[in-house]
Amino acid sequence: METRFQYILLKFSICLKIVLLCLTFFGTASSALAKEGKNSGKLRINSELFDIGVTTGIINIEDFPSEFIVGANITFKASENFFLQYNYVQASVSNSAFENNPAFTTLDLGDDRDFTHFDLLVGYNIFQGEFFASEDRAHLSSLYVVGGVGDTDFGGEDDFTYTIGVGYQIEFFRRYLLRFDYRDYIYQTSLVVGDDEDTVHNTQISVGLGYLF
Repeated sequence: METRFQYILLKFSICLKIVLLCLTFFGTASSALAKEGKNSGKLRINSELFDIGVTTGIINIEDFPSEFIVGANITFKASENFFLQYNYVQASVSNSAFENNPAFTTLDLGDDRDFTHFDLLVGYNIFQGEFFASEDRAHLSSLYVVGGVGDTDFGGEDDFTYTIGVGYQIEFFRRYLLRFDYRDYIYQTSLVVGDDEDTVHNTQISVGLGYLF
């Protein structure tokens, strides 16, 4: 009981830190916009601070087959280098080798075969440059890293999850973004090992399309 209580407190403290970080980013961006508006004589809002997008790809669920995923995200550009991103992905999971083996009678997901995950990430552009699709046309691009926390729901379990990743983004026609991402979802689960808990790494490779507004 004491261990479970400590885990809940740890989970709460991490979420609280993320919320405070988000508020700091939003406050910094708002102050910058207000200062810009004051210098120009009127308050202006940059219409390209946000983008919404969709994503698709492959996720490798540990102890289960690789599956096709779909998802959506929304990104807030807090500064030139930092951004915040909310992600949601889901997949339908087929039978694993454990379920097909009569020796593993404790693992039976039944109809609960939906894998869903969401997270809130802080991103940092480690390199920004230009991508040349042709000799006379250049597109803005950036290589970035992300990290944060979220939640994974699978097999009747609801697990607090750490997310880390890296990605590459190209901007087309000013308002469209093409993203290539690698993510690692890290959490503890007892789905396969029974009463014990095991740390799993579910890796995901995806491509996404975003729209700036």
